[in-house]
Amino acid sequence: MKVAFFVNAFPMMSEAFIANSAMALLDAGHSVDIFGIGNAAPSGLSVPEAARYGLEAHTTNMSWPEGILQRWLQLPGALNDVARQHGAGALTRLSPKTYRRTFADLSAIYQARDLPTDGDYDILHCQFATLAEHVLKHRRAGFLKGRVVVNFRGYDISEVVQSQGRGVYDHVWPEADGYIANCEYFRQRAIDLGCPEDRIRVVGSGIRLESFPFRPKAHDPREELRFLMVGRLIERKGFHIALQALGRYARASRRRIRIDIVGDGPMRDRLQQLAQDCGLGSRTTFHGAQDHAAIAGFLTRCDVFLAPCMTCPKGGQDAPVNTIKEAMAIGRPVVATRHGGIPELVYDGVTGALCEEGNVENLEAAIHRLMDLAPSWPGMLAAGRRAVEQAYELSRTTGQLMQAYQSILQPAGALSVPIPTPEMEAA
Repeated sequence: MKVAFFVNAFPMMSEAFIANSAMALLDAGHSVDIFGIGNAAPSGLSVPEAARYGLEAHTTNMSWPEGILQRWLQLPGALNDVARQHGAGALTRLSPKTYRRTFADLSAIYQARDLPTDGDYDILHCQFATLAEHVLKHRRAGFLKGRVVVNFRGYDISEVVQSQGRGVYDHVWPEADGYIANCEYFRQRAIDLGCPEDRIRVVGSGIRLESFPFRPKAHDPREELRFLMVGRLIERKGFHIALQALGRYARASRRRIRIDIVGDGPMRDRLQQLAQDCGLGSRTTFHGAQDHAAIAGFLTRCDVFLAPCMTCPKGGQDAPVNTIKEAMAIGRPVVATRHGGIPELVYDGVTGALCEEGNVENLEAAIHRLMDLAPSWPGMLAAGRRAVEQAYELSRTTGQLMQAYQSILQPAGALSVPIPTPEMEAA
C-alpha cells in the first residue's frame, strides 16, 4: 500500500505518534511519504528509533514567504517550478475556481510546486483535520490521487471549531472518504458537527511499548516524593494548576517533594515564578524539551505522574495524551483530570486518580487520595499497564489503522470519490 501523510511539518518533538505510525507501516511492508504542508519549521525528532528508517529521505517540508508581498514577488519562480515539476499544462489546473481561498493567498501554488510528479497514492492521510482543505483541493486539481482520510486529534476538533465555528468542516464531510478520531470523545464531537457516523472510527495514537518496559517502583513514605509533568508549557496542560496544588499538598502532608517539568513553551517564565511563589522554587526543575529516551528516564525516576490537562479559553482540549500512556506503561501512578478523552484511559481508583480540571483544591485532594491508595498501587499499576497494552500498543493501533484504510479502499459506491458540489467549490 502506498500512503502519504500530510502534517504541518516533520519531524516535530511533540508529535512522536507521526513517526511511530510511519515506522510501523514501513515495518508492515508499506511505503510512506510525509508532506509538511503547513509552512512550519520542524522542531526535531523525538523518537531515536526513527533514525534508522531514513524518514527524512521520504519527507518534504514545504515553505513559502510569510508576507503576501514577498509571495507575489516570488510567484514567477514558483510558477516556473510548478511547470517544470508537473508540466506546463499544470498551470491551468491552478484555478481560482478550484482553490478559492488558498489561491488568493498563493499557498496552493507554493504547495503544488513541491508535490511529487507522481502524486498517485492509495491513501492520502491528513493527520490533522485542518489540512484536509489543502489535500482535497489538490486532489480535485489532479495533483494528488487517492482516498482521503481525515484525522481528528485535538486542537482541530476543539480550538479550531471554537474560533471558526461549527461549520468549519462542512465542506469536508461530503468529500473525504473516511475519518479517524484518536478517542471516542473526539469521535462524538465530530459526529455532532456533521461527520457521517458510519465513516468515522477510533484509532488511538500508539506507543512503542518496548521503549517503556513495566518497572513498578515500591513506595517508601520515608523517602522524597518525586512528581513529574511532561508537555508543552501552555495553559491547556494545566501545569500552573498543578504547581499550586503541589504547594498546598507539600504544606499539608509535610512530605519532602521534588518536581520535574519536562517541556518548553510560552509559559515557562510564568511557571518558574509561580513555583517560587508556591514555595517550590528550590524543589522544581525545568528540563526543557527532551526526546523519548530521556522522557522514559524521567518516568523511571519519578514516583507520581501528573497530567492536569484543562480546556483553555480558546477551547483547546486533549485526547488521552501519550505521556499518560507511557507513565502507565512503565508502572507509575497517574493523577489526571476529567478532560477530553483522558477518562477513556484513566479510571478513578482503578488505573489512577481523576479530578476536575482547572481546580487547585480538587487536584490536591486527588493527590492525597492517590497517596492513601499506596497499599493498592501494585494492582492499580498492573491494571494501568494492561489498559495501555490493550488499547495503545503500536502493533495493535497499526492493525486498526490498516483496517480503516482497507475499509475505505473497498470498492463501494458510497466510498467513491464524489463529484465536487457547489459547496465544495466554495470552500
